[in-house]
Amino acid sequence: MGYHPGIKKCLSFLLASLLVFMSGKSIYSATLFGQVKRPPAATTPERAISRYRGAESQLGGDTGGDCVCNPGLYSVVYLTGDNLPAINPPDSIPKMAQKDKMFVPSVLAVGVGYTVDFPNLDPFFHNVFSYSKTKQFDLGRYPKGQSERVTFDKPGIVKVFCEIHYSMRAYVHVLQTPYFAVSDDKGNFVIKNILPGQYTLNVWQENLQNITNPITISTDSVYVEVTK
Repeated sequence: MGYHPGIKKCLSFLLASLLVFMSGKSIYSATLFGQVKRPPAATTPERAISRYRGAESQLGGDTGGDCVCNPGLYSVVYLTGDNLPAINPPDSIPKMAQKDKMFVPSVLAVGVGYTVDFPNLDPFFHNVFSYSKTKQFDLGRYPKGQSERVTFDKPGIVKVFCEIHYSMRAYVHVLQTPYFAVSDDKGNFVIKNILPGQYTLNVWQENLQNITNPITISTDSVYVEVTK
């Protein structure tokens, strides 16, 4: 026995609504992807205040500032607007490791309320700290294999340094939106599961002017190139 077309349409809508409710995501969500084509700005690493000066011989490892990282290669791309969905906890805790005298990754984006792990993967001591207004913390010195955590409860940009290796630097972007990504070193990025609507596209890159442009997200994938 067949159903009336109107009943079929109603049942399909109810089924779609049930799937949305069960999954917490819209089946009509879209993907924003593209490339940031801005060369990094020339930078000079900031020297941290040496609170442990004179104690280097007790650290059991190398000291100094020979970081070859370049956070300027990476962009934070995110969407803002009205009626944004809630920021849900991530499936796994984000990490910013200390490896080869660098922070890896050197640019990290998280939602407000996220907790971040800072594991030490080098065979000597590191220290992780920030004097940023968004989040001030000092995790002290700790050896290889140990990790410390920080919960970021306010939006903003947090500059991260190592007390021992003063040229190490990184950024944690704490965002009030679930729609964000960090590009790779070629500028490529992908943001998935976006509800259709009108948004503002925001692009941050170290020591360059922030970019804000209106953007429309439909049920299809949207490609953008950021050049200036």
